Amino acid sequence: MAQSLELLLIQFLMPDNDARRQAEDQIKRLAKDPQVIPALVHHLRTAKTPNVRQLAAVLLRKKITGHWAKLSPQLRQLVKQSLIESITLEHSPPVRRASANVVSVVAKYAVPAGEWPDLLPFLFQCSQSAQEDHREVSLILFSLLTETIGDTFRPHFADLQNLLLKCLQDETSSRVRVAALKAVGSFLEFTHDANEVVRFRDFIPGILHAARQCLASGEEDVAVIAFEIFDELIESPAPLLGDSVKSIVQFSLEVSSNQNLDVSTRHQVWFYVSA
Repeated sequence: MAQSLELLLIQFLMPDNDARRQAEDQIKRLAKDPQVIPALVHHLRTAKTPNVRQLAAVLLRKKITGHWAKLSPQLRQLVKQSLIESITLEHSPPVRRASANVVSVVAKYAVPAGEWPDLLPFLFQCSQSAQEDHREVSLILFSLLTETIGDTFRPHFADLQNLLLKCLQDETSSRVRVAALKAVGSFLEFTHDANEVVRFRDFIPGILHAARQCLASGEEDVAVIAFEIFDELIESPAPLLGDSVKSIVQFSLEVSSNQNLDVSTRHQVWFYVSA
């Protein structure tokens, strides 16, 4: 199957609509067989072009749920190992992110079953890596995994807090700071326990700092995430903002009155301030 699937993946990416439609139909037929999973994993790791590797990951994410229970323990291990290799060795950012999406889906089944005990230790290790790509992808995965195995993080919340605080202040990488900001937002959306939410008070200076840097680099859509987080904290019954209120309001007024920023960005910030 692997060889025929490779040709179909290449054909699927062609600009010719008819060729693409034919490839799509044949891929759908092949995808009914559980052996499509190891075939897609093979192309994720070995295809020569990033577009084909990314497509393999996208299809893998769509098909893995229906076939996971049918895979042998050996194939499941192959999938997990190949995904770890992809997010750590892959040079293409879109392929790494697509692989991270697959990891989050596999984790939904493998982690609760005790079949992936080394996933979280691996992510913590990646987050401390000297390589920017590793730190970024670990944070992306922490965000994604809140949607699939969020409860697994509860015993590690203190460690995660320290990790996110450190990454928000990463002076060597804007990508890491952005990923950390998004991860904070994801964890806040997931967290409902009052004792856990209170801990987010410590994030406020780092969030403000990261948001300022995002605006300075033109990443306005990312900076808006900071205001979404502040809005969540304001809605919390716990007194979370404390002495940070003045800094948040001042920054909000600066952004909403800055004529150099996009109108939609200023309006969104004003919405959160006035809510």
